[in-house]
Amino acid sequence: MRNWELLAQLIGGAKVVDLSPTIEHNMPKWPTHPQIIVDPTITHAHDGYYCQTLVMGEHTGAHVDCPAHILPEMQDKTVDTYEPNMIMGPAVKYDMYRLNAQPGDRITKEQILELEDQMDDRARPGDIVLLDFGYQQYWKLDNTWKYYALNEPGLSQEACALFAERQIRAIGSDTIACDTPVKDGYEYFSYGHHDSFLPNEIFIMEMLMNLEKLPRRCYFMAIPLKIKNGSGSPIRPFAILE
Repeated sequence: MRNWELLAQLIGGAKVVDLSPTIEHNMPKWPTHPQIIVDPTITHAHDGYYCQTLVMGEHTGAHVDCPAHILPEMQDKTVDTYEPNMIMGPAVKYDMYRLNAQPGDRITKEQILELEDQMDDRARPGDIVLLDFGYQQYWKLDNTWKYYALNEPGLSQEACALFAERQIRAIGSDTIACDTPVKDGYEYFSYGHHDSFLPNEIFIMEMLMNLEKLPRRCYFMAIPLKIKNGSGSPIRPFAILE
């Protein structure tokens, strides 16, 4: 049996969980990023077919950050230079919401290790780490959307280093900036973006959804757009369950 035939058998009957928000007007975004526009520019009534115009930054909705996004010395490490399977692999979920971290707080290495003891599991080399902060509850389309964009806990320098030392493939969260603590719009230093993750080509994913629907382990898949010189890209992430 060919590998693709075996893959078809395995995936064909598997349960799939969508981990992405819908890209739409008024969705939350990083405060300094471009306004998101989804416009039904061409319609059946006027043009005989239907086509929308999208205006948005590379880091809109569920998306991946590449090293070029933050590190000028790695400006050549753009999304179009990586293989399509750059963010595919076995995944482990951390229930970060159990820590009751507040906006601006940093989750410590010790807290991560304690969580792993409770989980009876830990991130392994090649894993994709999914951090469930319980922040999907703040994803809003009305005038309260800014809370999601301006407030979140993050990770300490030692916690970021721990995951990097484990040689993970990627890390993602249901918050807007993954490891970066933010409180009332004030952005604290991001040790993952600057020191531990992107410098080691550990990709960062943000604004994931439905992490609460996942078991401890699953297979994670997402494919970015092949954007020339892209600092990152929107993705359509999903999890394949047993």
